[in-house]
Amino acid sequence: MSSTFGETTKNIYSTLLTECHLEGLKQELYLRERIVIFVQRTELWNRIKQYCLEFHERFVESGCNPDLLLGPLIVTLNIDYGALKKFDTGLLDDFVREPIYYEKAFREVILSIANSFFEQLERSFRIRLEQIHCRLRTKLPLEEPYLFRTQPNNVSIGLTAFRCVVQGYSSIQKYILQSVWLCAADPLRIAIAGEIKRAPKCEDCGNLLQEHQRIRAVSDFCTVRVFVTDSLRTRTTVGRIYQSVLVRLADDLCEPLKLGYEYVITGVFNPLNQFFDAWAFEEL
Repeated sequence: MSSTFGETTKNIYSTLLTECHLEGLKQELYLRERIVIFVQRTELWNRIKQYCLEFHERFVESGCNPDLLLGPLIVTLNIDYGALKKFDTGLLDDFVREPIYYEKAFREVILSIANSFFEQLERSFRIRLEQIHCRLRTKLPLEEPYLFRTQPNNVSIGLTAFRCVVQGYSSIQKYILQSVWLCAADPLRIAIAGEIKRAPKCEDCGNLLQEHQRIRAVSDFCTVRVFVTDSLRTRTTVGRIYQSVLVRLADDLCEPLKLGYEYVITGVFNPLNQFFDAWAFEEL
């Protein structure tokens, strides 16, 4: 009797896990379908195809150098706030709440579009998700739901925006955008990563992989220290943190801002390194 009950309970748990997994997959697929439809209804569709075409042209112009097939496909997309709100307010709300998750979803959609496009040109021409570097550029309005919070127990970690005055900035520096690692036993076994501290291991033989340094891709970044404009207009209050905010400007946004000038910056605060990663900025 007890063993029968135990088996029944086990089957129920198994069924629940399967149903939850399937429900999760349905939500994932639905999300990507909505992103695809949004991309198709805007200029984003043609922009993605243009990036893919340029990637393929560089490969052909190199004499079909196989190393270029492992290079980064960098896609910069301007996501218009008004267009996304008109298309689907629920999608906009989720995008603002979980921007990093949506960035990955956009990468997966771009990968599908890219490989479908490449298959029309070269049957064996395919790239990997790790090669997709999607830069979403969105400017949020300075409205209450989107304002960057800096209180100790209420730091905003979604997509937010704030007004600020530039106090200082660093010199332009380099970071590793993408690195390619090969197995000495079989060069066809590869791993693609970003900036990592240790060499990855081959999933088949367990040996440490060696970096193919000739095709390492680097990009630029700089750090800007800013004062939140509101903090300059009000008295200092107990419990507030971040008299200033460190903003990271990377890739196409990497340019020294003007000292003393006021900007609106949209981006995502990283609580681990205490940097605000900019997705867009505008001078006032």
